[in-house]
Amino acid sequence: MKPDFIILAAGKGQRMLGNQPKVLHEVGGIPMAQRLLNTIHEIKNSKTIVVIGDQSQKVKNKLKVSKKTAWVKQKNQLGTAHAVKTALSQTRPGSIVVVLYGDVPLVQSKTLNKLLKLASNKSLAAITFKAENPRGYGRIIRSSRNQVEAIIEEKDASKAQRNIQEVNSGMLALHSSVLKKLLPVIKNKNAAGEYYLTDVVGLARKSGISIKPLLLENPSEALGANTPEELQELERACQRQQALRLVGAGIQVADINRIDVRGSLSAGKGSFIDVNNVFEGSVVLGKEVKVGPNCFIKDSVIEDRVTLKANTVIEDSRVGKGCILGPFTRVRGGTTLESSSELGNFVEANRSKVGRSSKAKHLTYLGDATLGEQVNVGAGTITCNYDGIKKHKTKMADNVFIGSNTSLVAPVSLGEGSYTGAGSVITKSVPKESLAIGRARQSPPIKRKKKK
Repeated sequence: MKPDFIILAAGKGQRMLGNQPKVLHEVGGIPMAQRLLNTIHEIKNSKTIVVIGDQSQKVKNKLKVSKKTAWVKQKNQLGTAHAVKTALSQTRPGSIVVVLYGDVPLVQSKTLNKLLKLASNKSLAAITFKAENPRGYGRIIRSSRNQVEAIIEEKDASKAQRNIQEVNSGMLALHSSVLKKLLPVIKNKNAAGEYYLTDVVGLARKSGISIKPLLLENPSEALGANTPEELQELERACQRQQALRLVGAGIQVADINRIDVRGSLSAGKGSFIDVNNVFEGSVVLGKEVKVGPNCFIKDSVIEDRVTLKANTVIEDSRVGKGCILGPFTRVRGGTTLESSSELGNFVEANRSKVGRSSKAKHLTYLGDATLGEQVNVGAGTITCNYDGIKKHKTKMADNVFIGSNTSLVAPVSLGEGSYTGAGSVITKSVPKESLAIGRARQSPPIKRKKKK
Protein backbone atom coordinates (compact mmCIF):
# COMPACT_ATOMS: atom_id res chain seq x y z
CA MET A 1 0.00 0.00 0.00
CA LYS A 2 1.22 3.50 -0.91
CA PRO A 3 -0.58 6.16 1.19
CA ASP A 4 -0.30 9.71 -0.15
CA PHE A 5 -1.51 12.31 2.36
CA ILE A 6 -2.67 15.68 1.07
CA ILE A 7 -2.81 18.30 3.84
CA LEU A 8 -4.88 21.36 2.95
CA ALA A 9 -3.11 24.28 4.64
CA ALA A 10 -3.73 27.23 2.32
CA GLY A 11 -6.43 29.04 4.31
CA LYS A 12 -5.88 32.60 5.51
CA GLY A 13 -7.57 32.08 8.88
CA GLN A 14 -8.91 35.64 9.07
CA ARG A 15 -11.40 34.71 11.81
CA MET A 16 -8.52 33.69 14.08
CA LEU A 17 -7.81 37.43 14.51
CA GLY A 18 -4.05 36.93 14.31
CA ASN A 19 -1.24 37.75 11.91
CA GLN A 20 -0.04 34.20 11.29
CA PRO A 21 -1.54 31.47 9.09
CA LYS A 22 -4.23 29.48 10.86
CA VAL A 23 -2.39 26.16 10.59
CA LEU A 24 0.54 27.58 12.60
CA HIS A 25 -1.57 28.31 15.66
CA GLU A 26 -0.41 25.97 18.40
CA VAL A 27 -2.42 23.22 20.03
CA GLY A 28 -0.69 21.50 22.92
CA GLY A 29 2.43 23.56 22.22
CA ILE A 30 2.76 22.34 18.61
CA PRO A 31 1.50 24.05 15.41
CA MET A 32 -1.69 22.37 14.22
CA ALA A 33 -0.25 21.31 10.86
CA GLN A 34 2.88 19.96 12.58
CA ARG A 35 0.72 17.65 14.69
CA LEU A 36 -0.70 16.16 11.49
CA LEU A 37 2.76 15.78 9.98
CA ASN A 38 3.95 13.97 13.12
CA THR A 39 0.97 11.60 12.95
CA ILE A 40 1.51 10.83 9.27
CA HIS A 41 5.16 10.05 10.01
CA GLU A 42 3.93 7.05 12.05
CA ILE A 43 2.35 5.45 8.96
CA LYS A 44 4.56 3.19 6.86
CA ASN A 45 5.54 4.13 3.29
CA SER A 46 3.64 7.41 3.47
CA LYS A 47 4.22 10.53 1.41
CA THR A 48 2.91 13.98 2.32
CA ILE A 49 1.83 16.79 0.01
CA VAL A 50 1.15 20.10 1.78
CA VAL A 51 -1.05 22.59 -0.08
CA ILE A 52 -0.10 26.12 0.96
CA GLY A 53 -1.33 29.54 -0.03
CA ASP A 54 -1.44 32.58 2.24
CA GLN A 55 1.97 33.38 3.78
CA SER A 56 3.33 30.19 2.23
CA GLN A 57 6.97 30.92 3.07
CA LYS A 58 6.16 31.40 6.73
CA VAL A 59 4.39 28.02 6.76
CA LYS A 60 7.34 26.29 5.07
CA ASN A 61 9.84 27.85 7.45
CA LYS A 62 7.90 26.89 10.56
CA LEU A 63 7.01 23.28 9.81
CA LYS A 64 9.52 20.44 10.19
CA VAL A 65 8.97 17.88 7.44
CA SER A 66 10.50 14.63 6.24
CA LYS A 67 12.25 14.13 2.91
CA LYS A 68 9.05 12.53 1.59
CA THR A 69 7.17 15.84 1.70
CA ALA A 70 6.18 17.96 -1.29
CA TRP A 71 4.93 21.55 -1.22
CA VAL A 72 2.22 22.76 -3.62
CA LYS A 73 0.98 26.35 -3.79
CA GLN A 74 -2.71 27.09 -4.38
CA LYS A 75 -2.70 30.59 -5.87
CA ASN A 76 -6.48 31.05 -5.96
CA GLN A 77 -8.77 29.84 -3.15
CA LEU A 78 -11.47 28.11 -5.23
CA GLY A 79 -12.52 25.41 -2.79
CA THR A 80 -11.34 22.12 -1.33
CA ALA A 81 -11.70 20.14 -4.57
CA HIS A 82 -9.58 22.71 -6.38
CA ALA A 83 -6.92 22.47 -3.64
CA VAL A 84 -6.76 18.68 -3.95
CA LYS A 85 -6.63 18.91 -7.74
CA THR A 86 -3.63 21.24 -7.39
CA ALA A 87 -1.78 18.54 -5.44
CA LEU A 88 -2.65 15.52 -7.61
CA SER A 89 0.45 15.83 -9.79
CA GLN A 90 2.58 15.03 -6.72
CA THR A 91 0.78 11.76 -5.89
CA ARG A 92 2.31 8.41 -6.78
CA PRO A 93 0.78 6.04 -9.37
CA GLY A 94 -1.35 3.40 -7.66
CA SER A 95 -1.44 5.23 -4.35
CA ILE A 96 -4.36 5.76 -1.98
CA VAL A 97 -4.87 9.48 -1.48
CA VAL A 98 -5.94 10.65 1.99
CA VAL A 99 -7.16 14.22 2.29
CA LEU A 100 -6.58 15.91 5.66
CA TYR A 101 -6.92 19.47 6.92
CA GLY A 102 -4.18 21.51 8.55
CA ASP A 103 -6.60 22.91 11.13
CA VAL A 104 -7.94 19.47 12.17
CA PRO A 105 -4.90 18.17 14.07
CA LEU A 106 -6.13 15.50 16.49
CA VAL A 107 -6.83 12.58 14.16
CA GLN A 108 -4.87 9.52 15.29
CA SER A 109 -2.68 7.21 13.21
CA LYS A 110 -4.81 4.17 14.11
CA THR A 111 -7.84 5.98 12.66
CA LEU A 112 -5.97 6.78 9.46
CA ASN A 113 -4.87 3.16 9.14
CA LYS A 114 -8.52 2.07 9.42
CA LEU A 115 -9.44 4.60 6.74
CA LEU A 116 -6.73 3.29 4.42
CA LYS A 117 -7.93 -0.28 4.89
CA LEU A 118 -11.50 0.70 3.95
CA ALA A 119 -10.25 2.41 0.77
CA SER A 120 -7.85 -0.39 -0.21
CA ASN A 121 -10.25 -2.02 -2.74
CA LYS A 122 -10.94 1.24 -4.62
CA SER A 123 -13.81 2.22 -2.33
CA LEU A 124 -14.25 5.79 -1.13
CA ALA A 125 -13.73 5.90 2.63
CA ALA A 126 -14.88 8.95 4.58
CA ILE A 127 -14.55 9.81 8.26
CA THR A 128 -17.82 10.88 9.87
CA PHE A 129 -18.86 11.70 13.43
CA LYS A 130 -21.98 12.63 15.38
CA ALA A 131 -22.22 16.20 16.64
CA GLU A 132 -24.72 17.47 19.21
CA ASN A 133 -24.57 20.82 17.45
CA PRO A 134 -23.84 20.09 13.77
CA ARG A 135 -23.82 23.74 12.74
CA GLY A 136 -21.24 24.48 10.05
CA TYR A 137 -20.66 20.86 9.01
CA GLY A 138 -21.73 19.02 5.88
CA ARG A 139 -24.51 16.50 6.65
CA ILE A 140 -24.22 12.79 5.82
CA ILE A 141 -27.16 11.67 3.69
CA ARG A 142 -27.91 7.95 3.97
CA SER A 143 -30.28 5.74 2.01
CA SER A 144 -33.05 3.56 3.44
CA ARG A 145 -30.44 0.78 3.58
CA ASN A 146 -28.14 3.02 5.66
CA GLN A 147 -25.69 3.49 2.78
CA VAL A 148 -24.03 6.89 2.31
CA GLU A 149 -25.49 8.60 -0.75
CA ALA A 150 -24.09 12.12 -0.49
CA ILE A 151 -22.65 14.86 1.69
CA ILE A 152 -24.64 18.10 1.68
CA GLU A 153 -22.94 21.31 2.78
CA GLU A 154 -24.93 23.32 5.32
CA LYS A 155 -25.37 26.25 2.93
CA ASP A 156 -27.11 23.94 0.49
CA ALA A 157 -28.98 21.73 2.97
CA SER A 158 -32.75 21.74 3.45
CA LYS A 159 -34.32 22.34 6.86
CA ALA A 160 -34.80 18.60 7.39
CA GLN A 161 -31.23 17.82 6.33
CA ARG A 162 -29.86 20.39 8.79
CA ASN A 163 -31.34 18.35 11.65
CA ILE A 164 -29.09 15.38 10.78
CA GLN A 165 -26.44 14.90 13.48
CA GLU A 166 -24.04 12.67 11.54
CA VAL A 167 -21.67 15.04 9.82
CA ASN A 168 -18.68 15.03 7.52
CA SER A 169 -15.20 15.53 8.95
CA GLY A 170 -13.85 16.34 5.49
CA MET A 171 -11.24 13.60 5.79
CA LEU A 172 -11.49 10.92 3.13
CA ALA A 173 -9.45 8.35 1.22
CA LEU A 174 -9.71 7.20 -2.39
CA HIS A 175 -7.50 5.47 -4.94
CA SER A 176 -5.53 8.08 -6.88
CA SER A 177 -6.67 6.81 -10.29
CA VAL A 178 -10.34 7.15 -9.30
CA LEU A 179 -9.80 10.57 -7.74
CA LYS A 180 -8.16 11.85 -10.94
CA LYS A 181 -11.24 10.81 -12.93
CA LEU A 182 -13.79 12.34 -10.56
CA LEU A 183 -12.23 15.69 -9.64
CA PRO A 184 -12.58 17.29 -13.12
CA VAL A 185 -16.31 16.49 -13.07
CA ILE A 186 -16.99 18.52 -9.92
CA LYS A 187 -18.89 21.78 -10.59
CA ASN A 188 -19.14 24.95 -8.53
CA LYS A 189 -22.91 25.36 -8.79
CA ASN A 190 -23.56 26.04 -5.11
CA ALA A 191 -24.22 28.93 -2.73
CA ALA A 192 -20.50 29.68 -2.29
CA GLY A 193 -19.50 29.25 -5.93
CA GLU A 194 -16.69 26.87 -4.87
CA TYR A 195 -15.55 23.41 -5.93
CA TYR A 196 -16.49 21.16 -2.99
CA LEU A 197 -14.50 18.00 -2.42
CA THR A 198 -17.58 16.55 -0.73
CA ASP A 199 -19.26 16.34 -4.16
CA VAL A 200 -16.89 13.48 -4.94
CA VAL A 201 -19.08 11.23 -2.74
CA GLY A 202 -22.15 11.59 -4.94
CA LEU A 203 -20.07 11.25 -8.11
CA ALA A 204 -18.42 8.10 -6.79
CA ARG A 205 -21.79 6.55 -5.99
CA LYS A 206 -23.08 7.31 -9.51
CA SER A 207 -19.95 5.63 -10.87
CA GLY A 208 -20.69 2.47 -8.93
CA ILE A 209 -17.96 3.01 -6.35
CA SER A 210 -18.90 1.88 -2.85
CA ILE A 211 -18.90 4.47 -0.07
CA LYS A 212 -17.55 3.25 3.25
CA PRO A 213 -18.02 5.61 6.20
CA LEU A 214 -15.77 5.42 9.25
CA LEU A 215 -17.81 6.73 12.20
CA LEU A 216 -15.46 8.05 14.89
CA GLU A 217 -15.81 6.69 18.40
CA ASN A 218 -14.15 9.85 19.69
CA PRO A 219 -15.47 12.92 17.83
CA SER A 220 -12.63 15.09 19.17
CA GLU A 221 -10.40 13.58 16.45
CA ALA A 222 -12.40 15.62 13.95
CA LEU A 223 -12.38 18.93 15.82
CA GLY A 224 -11.05 21.94 13.98
CA ALA A 225 -10.58 25.62 14.73
CA ASN A 226 -11.74 28.63 12.74
CA THR A 227 -12.04 31.11 15.64
CA PRO A 228 -10.13 31.82 18.87
CA GLU A 229 -13.03 30.31 20.80
CA GLU A 230 -12.85 27.08 18.80
CA LEU A 231 -9.08 27.04 19.32
CA GLN A 232 -9.72 27.01 23.08
CA GLU A 233 -12.03 24.00 22.71
CA LEU A 234 -9.46 22.26 20.53
CA GLU A 235 -6.73 22.86 23.11
CA ARG A 236 -8.81 21.27 25.89
CA ALA A 237 -9.65 18.29 23.67
CA CYS A 238 -5.96 17.88 22.84
CA GLN A 239 -4.95 17.94 26.51
CA ARG A 240 -7.63 15.43 27.44
CA GLN A 241 -6.53 13.16 24.58
CA GLN A 242 -2.91 13.27 25.75
CA ALA A 243 -3.87 12.66 29.38
CA LEU A 244 -5.94 9.61 28.41
CA ARG A 245 -2.99 8.31 26.39
CA LEU A 246 -0.85 8.50 29.53
CA VAL A 247 -3.49 6.72 31.59
CA GLY A 248 -3.69 3.99 28.94
CA ALA A 249 0.08 3.52 29.20
CA GLY A 250 -0.06 2.80 32.93
CA ILE A 251 0.56 6.28 34.34
CA GLN A 252 -1.64 7.54 37.15
CA VAL A 253 -2.96 11.04 36.46
CA ALA A 254 -4.72 12.73 39.38
CA ASP A 255 -7.09 14.70 37.13
CA ILE A 256 -7.03 14.41 33.34
CA ASN A 257 -8.57 17.87 33.10
CA ARG A 258 -5.72 19.52 35.01
CA ILE A 259 -2.58 18.67 33.08
CA ASP A 260 -1.00 20.55 30.16
CA VAL A 261 1.41 18.93 27.73
CA ARG A 262 2.85 21.58 25.40
CA GLY A 263 5.06 19.40 23.27
CA SER A 264 5.80 15.72 23.86
CA LEU A 265 5.71 13.77 27.12
CA SER A 266 6.59 10.12 27.64
CA ALA A 267 6.42 8.40 31.01
CA GLY A 268 7.22 4.97 32.42
CA LYS A 269 4.76 2.69 34.15
CA GLY A 270 3.95 3.33 37.78
CA SER A 271 4.52 7.07 37.54
CA PHE A 272 2.11 9.54 39.14
CA ILE A 273 1.29 13.06 37.93
CA ASP A 274 -0.60 15.33 40.32
CA VAL A 275 -2.76 18.32 39.35
CA ASN A 276 -1.80 21.53 37.53
CA ASN A 277 1.47 20.32 36.04
CA VAL A 278 2.84 21.80 32.81
CA PHE A 279 5.21 19.86 30.53
CA GLU A 280 6.80 21.86 27.72
CA GLY A 281 9.03 20.86 24.82
CA SER A 282 10.37 17.30 25.02
CA VAL A 283 10.01 15.72 28.47
CA VAL A 284 10.81 12.13 29.47
CA LEU A 285 9.74 10.66 32.81
CA GLY A 286 11.13 7.30 33.87
CA LYS A 287 9.35 4.57 35.81
CA GLU A 288 7.73 5.25 39.19
CA VAL A 289 8.33 8.98 39.03
CA LYS A 290 6.14 11.04 41.36
CA VAL A 291 5.36 14.58 40.21
CA GLY A 292 3.68 16.72 42.87
CA PRO A 293 1.23 19.54 42.14
CA ASN A 294 2.05 22.75 40.26
CA CYS A 295 5.36 21.66 38.73
CA PHE A 296 6.81 22.97 35.45
CA ILE A 297 9.16 20.74 33.44
CA LYS A 298 10.68 21.74 30.11
CA ASP A 299 13.02 19.83 27.76
CA SER A 300 14.32 17.55 30.50
CA VAL A 301 14.84 13.90 31.40
CA ILE A 302 13.66 12.65 34.78
CA GLU A 303 14.95 9.15 35.50
CA ASP A 304 13.32 6.32 37.49
CA ARG A 305 11.93 6.72 41.01
CA VAL A 306 12.45 10.48 41.21
CA THR A 307 10.20 12.45 43.56
CA LEU A 308 9.34 16.02 42.56
CA LYS A 309 7.54 17.85 45.35
CA ALA A 310 5.13 20.74 44.81
CA ASN A 311 6.11 23.77 42.72
CA THR A 312 9.36 22.34 41.36
CA VAL A 313 10.70 23.91 38.14
CA ILE A 314 13.08 21.97 35.87
CA GLU A 315 14.37 23.30 32.53
CA ASP A 316 16.91 21.83 30.10
CA SER A 317 18.31 19.44 32.71
CA ARG A 318 18.67 15.80 33.69
CA VAL A 319 17.64 14.33 37.03
CA GLY A 320 19.14 10.96 37.98
CA LYS A 321 17.49 7.94 39.56
CA GLY A 322 16.03 8.26 43.03
CA CYS A 323 16.56 12.02 43.39
CA ILE A 324 14.26 14.13 45.55
CA LEU A 325 13.54 17.74 44.57
CA GLY A 326 11.36 20.42 46.12
CA PRO A 327 9.19 21.92 47.20
CA PHE A 328 10.00 25.17 45.37
CA THR A 329 13.23 23.94 43.74
CA ARG A 330 14.46 25.35 40.43
CA VAL A 331 16.89 23.42 38.21
CA ARG A 332 18.01 24.87 34.87
CA GLY A 333 20.76 25.57 32.37
CA GLY A 334 21.86 22.03 31.57
CA THR A 335 22.24 20.98 35.20
CA THR A 336 22.77 17.27 35.90
CA LEU A 337 21.81 15.59 39.16
CA GLU A 338 23.37 12.19 39.78
CA SER A 339 21.39 9.42 41.48
CA SER A 340 19.98 9.87 45.01
CA SER A 341 20.89 13.56 45.25
CA GLU A 342 18.51 16.02 46.88
CA LEU A 343 17.69 19.69 46.37
CA GLY A 344 15.14 21.10 48.78
CA ASN A 345 12.95 24.13 49.29
CA PHE A 346 14.06 27.36 47.63
CA VAL A 347 17.20 25.84 46.15
CA GLU A 348 18.33 26.82 42.64
CA ALA A 349 20.91 24.98 40.54
CA ASN A 350 22.10 26.54 37.26
CA ARG A 351 24.71 25.09 34.87
CA SER A 352 25.82 22.74 37.65
CA LYS A 353 26.51 19.10 38.38
CA VAL A 354 25.37 17.55 41.64
CA GLY A 355 27.08 14.27 42.49
CA ARG A 356 25.55 11.06 43.81
CA SER A 357 23.89 11.36 47.23
CA SER A 358 24.81 15.04 47.58
CA LYS A 359 22.34 17.40 49.23
CA ALA A 360 21.38 21.05 49.39
CA LYS A 361 18.15 21.07 51.36
CA HIS A 362 17.39 24.73 52.07
CA LEU A 363 17.71 28.26 50.62
CA THR A 364 20.74 27.73 48.38
CA TYR A 365 22.06 28.93 45.01
CA LEU A 366 24.42 26.67 43.07
CA GLY A 367 25.64 28.44 39.93
CA ASP A 368 28.40 26.99 37.73
CA ALA A 369 29.12 24.51 40.52
CA THR A 370 30.39 20.94 40.50
CA LEU A 371 29.62 18.83 43.53
CA GLY A 372 31.22 15.43 44.10
CA GLU A 373 29.56 12.56 45.93
CA GLN A 374 27.98 12.90 49.37
CA VAL A 375 28.46 16.66 49.58
CA ASN A 376 26.29 18.44 52.16
CA VAL A 377 25.49 22.10 51.50
CA GLY A 378 24.06 23.99 54.49
CA ALA A 379 21.11 26.38 54.42
CA GLY A 380 21.67 29.84 53.00
CA THR A 381 24.77 28.91 50.97
CA ILE A 382 25.48 30.67 47.69
CA THR A 383 28.14 30.31 45.01
CA CYS A 384 29.22 33.81 44.03
CA ASN A 385 29.92 32.92 40.40
CA TYR A 386 29.68 36.30 38.64
CA ASP A 387 32.22 39.10 39.02
CA GLY A 388 30.36 41.53 36.79
CA ILE A 389 32.22 40.47 33.64
CA LYS A 390 32.73 36.70 33.69
CA LYS A 391 31.21 33.70 35.39
CA HIS A 392 33.48 31.41 37.38
CA LYS A 393 33.26 27.85 38.69
CA THR A 394 33.06 26.40 42.18
CA LYS A 395 34.27 22.84 42.71
CA MET A 396 33.48 20.70 45.73
CA ALA A 397 35.12 17.28 45.97
CA ASP A 398 33.57 14.21 47.61
CA ASN A 399 32.37 14.45 51.23
CA VAL A 400 32.68 18.23 51.47
CA PHE A 401 30.54 19.83 54.20
CA ILE A 402 29.49 23.46 53.72
CA GLY A 403 28.31 25.26 56.85
CA SER A 404 25.11 27.27 56.78
CA ASN A 405 25.16 30.78 55.33
CA THR A 406 28.47 30.30 53.51
CA SER A 407 29.38 32.42 50.48
CA LEU A 408 31.75 30.63 48.09
CA VAL A 409 33.46 33.30 45.96
CA ALA A 410 34.41 31.68 42.64
CA PRO A 411 36.75 30.58 41.26
CA VAL A 412 37.31 28.37 44.27
CA SER A 413 37.82 24.65 45.01
CA LEU A 414 37.20 22.64 48.14
CA GLY A 415 39.21 19.44 48.56
CA GLU A 416 37.88 16.05 49.56
CA GLY A 417 36.51 15.93 53.10
CA SER A 418 36.98 19.66 53.72
CA TYR A 419 34.41 21.79 55.49
CA THR A 420 33.55 25.40 56.18
CA GLY A 421 32.31 27.15 59.28
CA ALA A 422 28.84 28.65 59.27
CA GLY A 423 28.65 32.24 58.10
CA SER A 424 31.97 32.12 56.23
CA VAL A 425 33.00 33.98 53.09
CA ILE A 426 35.41 31.63 51.30
CA THR A 427 37.67 33.38 48.78
CA LYS A 428 40.55 30.90 48.58
CA SER A 429 40.65 27.18 47.81
CA VAL A 430 40.44 24.80 50.78
CA PRO A 431 42.78 21.76 50.99
CA LYS A 432 41.38 18.27 51.65
CA GLU A 433 40.37 17.36 55.20
CA SER A 434 40.67 21.02 56.25
CA LEU A 435 38.38 23.48 58.02
CA ALA A 436 38.01 26.96 56.52
CA ILE A 437 36.50 29.85 58.45
CA GLY A 438 36.22 33.27 56.89
CA ARG A 439 34.30 35.58 59.20
CA ALA A 440 34.88 38.39 61.66
CA ARG A 441 35.58 37.39 65.24
CA GLN A 442 32.72 37.87 67.65
CA SER A 443 33.53 40.69 70.03
CA PRO A 444 33.31 40.02 73.79
CA PRO A 445 29.87 40.55 75.19
CA ILE A 446 29.17 43.97 76.66
CA LYS A 447 26.75 44.19 79.52
CA ARG A 448 23.94 46.68 79.06
CA LYS A 449 23.72 49.45 81.58
CA LYS A 450 20.54 49.46 83.53
CA LYS A 451 18.42 52.57 83.30
CA LYS A 452 18.10 54.48 86.55
